[in-house]
Amino acid sequence: MTERISPKAKFAPCYEFHISCSMIKLYNTLTRQKEEFKPKDPSSVGLYSCGPTVYDCAHIGNLRAFVFVDTLRRALEYSGYKVKHIMNITDIGHLSGDGDEGEDKMTKGLKREGLDVTLLGMKKLGEKYTEAFLENLKDMNILVPSQMPKASDNVDEMQELIKRLDEKGFVYRTSDGLYFDVSKFPNYGKLGNTSLEGQREGARVAVNSAKKNPADFSLWKFNDIGWDFKGYDKGFPGWHIECSAMSRKYLGQPFDIHTGGVDHIGTHHNGEIAQSEAGYGEPLANVWMHNEHLIYKAASSASGSSDEPKKMAKSAGNFITLRDVKNRGIHPLSLRYYFLQAHYRSPIEFSWDALEAAQTAYFKLLWKMNELMSSDKEDKINDLFVKNIENAIQDDFNTPRALSFVWTELRNPLSSSSLEKAVIESDKVLGLDLKVQAKELAKEQKNIPAKIRDLSAKREEARQNKDFKKADEIRAEIENAGYTIMDTDSGPLIRKDA
Repeated sequence: MTERISPKAKFAPCYEFHISCSMIKLYNTLTRQKEEFKPKDPSSVGLYSCGPTVYDCAHIGNLRAFVFVDTLRRALEYSGYKVKHIMNITDIGHLSGDGDEGEDKMTKGLKREGLDVTLLGMKKLGEKYTEAFLENLKDMNILVPSQMPKASDNVDEMQELIKRLDEKGFVYRTSDGLYFDVSKFPNYGKLGNTSLEGQREGARVAVNSAKKNPADFSLWKFNDIGWDFKGYDKGFPGWHIECSAMSRKYLGQPFDIHTGGVDHIGTHHNGEIAQSEAGYGEPLANVWMHNEHLIYKAASSASGSSDEPKKMAKSAGNFITLRDVKNRGIHPLSLRYYFLQAHYRSPIEFSWDALEAAQTAYFKLLWKMNELMSSDKEDKINDLFVKNIENAIQDDFNTPRALSFVWTELRNPLSSSSLEKAVIESDKVLGLDLKVQAKELAKEQKNIPAKIRDLSAKREEARQNKDFKKADEIRAEIENAGYTIMDTDSGPLIRKDA
């Protein structure tokens, strides 16, 4: 028998901290349980993520999904796997909801920006917001995917799959397009255990009297400004067909892991599964992983009542962009820290107070890292800490538990400065850029004006003397000058307001 070579040994350098490839457990939405991850190739992973529709800036709810898949990718690579990560860019027709009715998102964007409703106009709009999205990835320290193919460059592959489905009898025509007949695919809805009988007209699937079944979905929408399609009318590909065709082209079928938000389970991803399996007779992906929503409670209405918390969505008008976050003086990596405090399968109810608290915690972590990096103590790895982080990441990427272990160890007065190495190694999965940002924070402290530093020293003296009234007065003076002061175990931390 040939001995299996560990991916770690083949691809990764020799780290003192590592995650065992054979022990990673993932929650698979398809099987509805945690299971040991076993890729097709023992040394590499094919990973596909549903990317943005580039008609506007991404909101922070979108960014939660991309932080999740980035953490997943980092952990897989740190385990020694060579990851091929594909994320599509939807730069052509995609309707506002999960169904086949309503206003097209790209058309909506064109009208908003006064661009011609043409393929050229869509290209210009898509390029603008693709650049904005890439800037968001950079700010959030999210690794750029291996490839980010555009839907507009892969229409031929989508048409090929549609023709294949038509030849096999899964397609019928209505006045507005070509539809997939889900009644001819017995396993429709197996992802998330969504039965065909449970699909109610007018619920998750929009009302369309021309459909044979409420859950039938569009493969091709007729439109005079779209693409020519030999044997059919001109138009645009449906949303679901895009991911089926592109994931197969770039990763093969089946590939290892497909990710997306939980809102993709019922309609989008079940649509992908149906058309891919019907077309090619084999599974699309072996593991399906989904992150929960970022929930946002809109401001109180004029009547005094508050809206119920809802998932953050541009179509619902209740969204916040990364630019909004930065304009509030919050560092983008504080937002990443905020996301990592919750497990990816748990919803997060957003509030500015909670985000500001996450920023305080993140900067305290950086300040502690700076202290560790400045220490001359003996360099020695803490084995228990390493094991605790390993266990947290192996267990379906439990980032809140990993962060709690980091803080527990940092607060331990007996920990050696060697903890610096272990924390930096664990950050290769968490992606908080601790080493670089700690140095930047230290540099920022040196640029604080002498007057503000003197006030901080006086406030610290007042606190030590338990003269809290005077300490509060000095804090107010510092804040009125445009600075924020945070109390840490390593002394006060001062930051200039944005």
